[in-house]
Amino acid sequence: MTIQKLKQYKIFKDEILLSLKLLKNQGYCNINYKLKTSKRTYLIRKFISNETVNINRKFEFEIQKKTYKKGIAGKPLFLDKDKSFMVCEFLKGKHKKIISLQEIKHLGKMVKKLHSIKSNVNPYDFKRPLNYYKKTLNNQEASKSIHICKRELKSLKKHKKTLVTTHHDLNPKNILFHKKSIKFIDWEYTGVNDSFFDLATLCFEFRLNKKEEKILLKSYQKKVNKKDIQKLHSYINIYKHICKLWFMDLKKSF
Repeated sequence: MTIQKLKQYKIFKDEILLSLKLLKNQGYCNINYKLKTSKRTYLIRKFISNETVNINRKFEFEIQKKTYKKGIAGKPLFLDKDKSFMVCEFLKGKHKKIISLQEIKHLGKMVKKLHSIKSNVNPYDFKRPLNYYKKTLNNQEASKSIHICKRELKSLKKHKKTLVTTHHDLNPKNILFHKKSIKFIDWEYTGVNDSFFDLATLCFEFRLNKKEEKILLKSYQKKVNKKDIQKLHSYINIYKHICKLWFMDLKKSF
């Protein structure tokens, strides 16, 4: 990605492109740049892979437009016709590994807003990646993680399933804190899944204790019972081991 290439696009026709710099924090499926022009600052997301499960760039762009209107994402401005890169407004903020109780409550309410968005795509099917990892990862550690995921999925059958639009990757690198606002970024894994998957991701990634887990759930749905906690812990376990498998598969490619 270069300034010379970006100059070709109409979105920048009335601006002077001043600088294009790589951001410190990068994703695994895209390269992120900060573009400064004579009028404003942009985020340029250059896509380097669509091969991982559940990536649809057009759907990602459309969902980000909806989440922007809800006040939980930056504004997407342009997706090129080949879907090779996206332009968004540049958001100020920092990533955190430790968050306050107030921030936990805020995150619960934001996830609730996200989950209110309607999507018409097929629900995420865990069997698909698990079957893929079974074929491609031939080691004891992978087999153990696949077994744990299948065990938890079986256990979840006794719980009511609530399908919603999910971010599906709410790790600290995809959450920006700025003053009193919080924004979600990197919507490439967005899809439809059980509402507890996003909540479980937050619990695992921020290492929330039992008290904090309840605070997150209460900010999301007001009331919490024993079954909710059981369901949450099943999804935490699934998320933990799906991530392990994902990274094992990623390392295999190098």
